[in-house]
Amino acid sequence: MLYKNDVIWELERHPKELEAVREHFHKKFPVKVVYPKERIIPSRLAHNRLPDKPNSISFDLKAVVKTVSGAEVWRYAEEIVVDNKGNKRYIPKKFRFDGIRYLQETDIELIYFLYAKSEHCQGGLNQVKIVKFMFEDPIGDAEKRVMKEAMDLKIKRLIFDPDAALPEEKIRAVARAFFVRNVDSHTLPEVKIILDKKIEKTKDGIKRFLEMVQNDEELKNRVYIQDAIDKKIIFSDEGLRKWYWKLPDGSGKIICTVPPSKNMYDAIFDLFEGDDAFRADLKASLISPNAEKGKSKKVKVKMGENVDDEEE
Repeated sequence: MLYKNDVIWELERHPKELEAVREHFHKKFPVKVVYPKERIIPSRLAHNRLPDKPNSISFDLKAVVKTVSGAEVWRYAEEIVVDNKGNKRYIPKKFRFDGIRYLQETDIELIYFLYAKSEHCQGGLNQVKIVKFMFEDPIGDAEKRVMKEAMDLKIKRLIFDPDAALPEEKIRAVARAFFVRNVDSHTLPEVKIILDKKIEKTKDGIKRFLEMVQNDEELKNRVYIQDAIDKKIIFSDEGLRKWYWKLPDGSGKIICTVPPSKNMYDAIFDLFEGDDAFRADLKASLISPNAEKGKSKKVKVKMGENVDDEEE
């Protein structure tokens, strides 16, 4: 049984929650509870190829769920024992397993508690920092793999298929938008191979590729940035996390400072889209090499917004 603030809470009386948890597990039972990958480490012994993992693990079948109005205390128990002083003891108190435990559809309330309420469920609705278990999802993993393979195939066709590939001009533009340097110095086959590898190495590369193909404005803006890099109008120092204007004497005038949490190229692109003065300066510099660079104020790029940088 489930208990919310020490009051019985029947899952069957909440059909939306019941259906949601069944749908999450694709209505396929039993479900499998396993250790999170973080708790399984490669063996340190050369003769033992099997990974090291805990012999067993346990955690309370009690969870605190924060709400807008405060917090709720949730429990799962199969029975309650009340002593002569009126104190309740929930049985079992803990969930124990040794790395693999199967739960049947008849365990749906326990499954609901573990997935929706337990703080220790990796990927659960109430996850906190310390995770102790996760649900294996072979069906979901298979579906994701099939979808990824299909998307990979789609990308390959748009780049390499003689009958379905994008026009050369578009491919070169997308390569620039992925910040491939000196695109024009490469043959088309070379650009295709470089772009394909760049997509693979870029976080959310497939998604970004498709967005760029469909969004001419973003594509054009990213090309502006790469053209400015290729023409040595702007340059970066990844060690210092800074972007600079290249001045006639070869020195640099700072454009922005990029925090460690932000990608260097995404930072300069966000600045280009969000700062009218910088965008005007860069476009003018691309048209005329003698344009005054750096009229826009120096800024620190901070997760999608700009704030005045400190004087150096």
